Amino acid sequence: MDLRRVMAAAAAALLAASAGTAASGSVAQAAKPNALRFGHEVIIDHQRSGFEPDIVVDSKGSIYSSVPNGSSQGESFVWKSPDKGDSFQLVPGNVAFGKPASCVGGGDTELAKDAGDNLYLSDLQNLTNLSNSVSTDGGQTFTASCTSAPNTPVDRMWFASHGKLGDPDFAIYEEYDAVLSGANPNSPIGNQLVETVSHDGANFTPVINSQPSLACLGGGVVNCVTNEESLPGNQIVNKKGELVIAHGGQDGNSVYASVGALTTTGTGQAKITTAKWQDIRVNGDICPDKSSTAPGICGAANFPTIAQDSAGNLYLVNAAQQIGSNGPKGPYQVYVNVSKDGGHTWGKSVQISKTGSNAFPWITAGSSGRVGVAWYHANETNEKGDYTFDALTKASFDVEVAQSINALATSPSYTVVTATEHPMKYGPICTAGTACAVTMGDRSLGDYLNIGVDQDGALSVVYVDDTSNSYTVGPTGAIAENGPPVLQKQISGPTMIAGKTIKKTALPFDKVKDGTLDAFYNANTLRTQAGVNQDLTDAAIAEEPGGLKITMKVKSLESTAVSPTLGGTTAQWITRFTTYNKATPGNGHIYYAGMEVVAGGTPRYFVGDVGAPTAGVQISMAFDSTKTIKGTEDGSGLITLHVPYSAIPGAKKGQLLYSATAFTSTSLATLGGNPLGLLNVIDATAPFDHIAGNAGVPPTVRPVTRPVTGTPQAVPTSASGLPATGGLGSPEVALLLLLAGLGLLVARRRLT
Repeated sequence: MDLRRVMAAAAAALLAASAGTAASGSVAQAAKPNALRFGHEVIIDHQRSGFEPDIVVDSKGSIYSSVPNGSSQGESFVWKSPDKGDSFQLVPGNVAFGKPASCVGGGDTELAKDAGDNLYLSDLQNLTNLSNSVSTDGGQTFTASCTSAPNTPVDRMWFASHGKLGDPDFAIYEEYDAVLSGANPNSPIGNQLVETVSHDGANFTPVINSQPSLACLGGGVVNCVTNEESLPGNQIVNKKGELVIAHGGQDGNSVYASVGALTTTGTGQAKITTAKWQDIRVNGDICPDKSSTAPGICGAANFPTIAQDSAGNLYLVNAAQQIGSNGPKGPYQVYVNVSKDGGHTWGKSVQISKTGSNAFPWITAGSSGRVGVAWYHANETNEKGDYTFDALTKASFDVEVAQSINALATSPSYTVVTATEHPMKYGPICTAGTACAVTMGDRSLGDYLNIGVDQDGALSVVYVDDTSNSYTVGPTGAIAENGPPVLQKQISGPTMIAGKTIKKTALPFDKVKDGTLDAFYNANTLRTQAGVNQDLTDAAIAEEPGGLKITMKVKSLESTAVSPTLGGTTAQWITRFTTYNKATPGNGHIYYAGMEVVAGGTPRYFVGDVGAPTAGVQISMAFDSTKTIKGTEDGSGLITLHVPYSAIPGAKKGQLLYSATAFTSTSLATLGGNPLGLLNVIDATAPFDHIAGNAGVPPTVRPVTRPVTGTPQAVPTSASGLPATGGLGSPEVALLLLLAGLGLLVARRRLT
């Protein structure tokens, strides 16, 4: 079997109305009031690495996100935004360095909620098993099972729930890859897609295949869904109570929906669930199932994903590209298919992306016919005729979002915009899986982003922003450290829920206010309220001769000492912001300025550019307080920092400074010279932007989200050509195994 390539991300097209103009010193005029538009980039974590972030929105408006910290660390992270996406904190259930409970994990994470807002977390244990947890108190405590997978080795898992925990008919389903478990003599040794179910949220048992075929022979025969599978996408429970799983086919080009009719007997966790499965081809119109090397559109990219609207209509999205007899001859584009009967039949493939190269789409849905899709977008299609992302040495990346409110129409219309305020990555992306570690290629964006709908019907997209000066240099150029996970919320345009409107609020510029009584230290199942000296109320950036004047205000600074119950007796008050520096290694900088007080002593004022720690822990943003600046503080709670432009050389006059965010934190020791410098974030403001060198911006002038021109296209059903070589559409990384006597190279997912 050939080593199947992994698409790690790509997205760009400089923001003509926002980031692109900001780089040249100008600011775009405001968009139309009802245009699809996204707000400032909210930093989910100011230190911890991002990679394949999840998003879950509960009925009260709280937003959860998670990322794996890597199998080598055995950790993952879960955050919660109690203020509807303006800021995030680690959930109290995070124990010690990272994830809830004591199970190892960190390879992949998956978050889900049920109808009662109970929260579920699955964590991959370096392919060996799954750690599954459930929280009934918003992430404060978790009940966990460290051996949740009946099929091992395991890879890439996805949840779907029915009802709520405690109901007689409650069930949460989990599908994943049973790695190298297939034994079908007519197929190469490979993975099987399997399904499990839990009635307590932590312990899972097989969903028994009632009619297993020859294709299901092997380790997963009891609960096999199919071996016609290269990569498991997510799943939903349709209105009929059937499971529907989106996934790629064995050839790396086809896309399937596997539909399972379920029967359950028994009571409690002793229930037995069986399923009768059917594999349904989705993208046959653009990737015909025939032996041919004729040019055509083909090649399914990671991951095919699926969503269901309130009326039960299903939507499946994937990326595909033009294929010729010698391989790819065109860029990846994003396609949506619709099913009006719960996944049993699917309509034509509709192209919704328009320019550049586009991959790793994720889909969400709201009211009937309302759909949102996000993906990584590259502003290049190829370099010297090579359409792989490895070849795009000069590409810039953005996140694009498409929205439709008539996705069920014969000819649906999609509005496509660039959500990111600035390109969030520059340079090539390695698509060779594990081999990227050998070639020192960059795949820091992982294999997907995510998009959801909040309680008001607004779209919220989470992704990784790799813009920083934290990078290393390899044979292929600058290799980004994993950047922070971030969130952007829709601030105008049609909502995803019919009848609701998005409240019109001005984007914060130059300054922002913050609510009080929202400063907490969350750890070890406890939520400990901080004192008034770490409770932010205001933050601002203004100009002064030769530099910036940064101010932060807390409720009181009568005392600067912090309690040891808040994770440490060293305290920080910090403002960070991002500069986008076009076509440079690292794509820009994350600068910060702050005040630090050790054990209630004399304040020190500092400035810096985040760097990677040297202690081996996957925290990609270290804050060092060694470089001093002038500053003051007073008992009223006002902190003033004087930052010369010479200390932040990436911040040129006329540039936008993005996602300026003030936060307070504690640590065990001073950040000065600390190779780890782990911060406990206590409070954080919403982000705001500022233009370097400008005293202010008229209220009618704002950076805006750029609309993307073009028209969605339905792909002709006559498109043909299934190449012998597959395109992107493999596991997120390759697991290299030498099979005794065969020397067979098998591609599987990355080990982080």
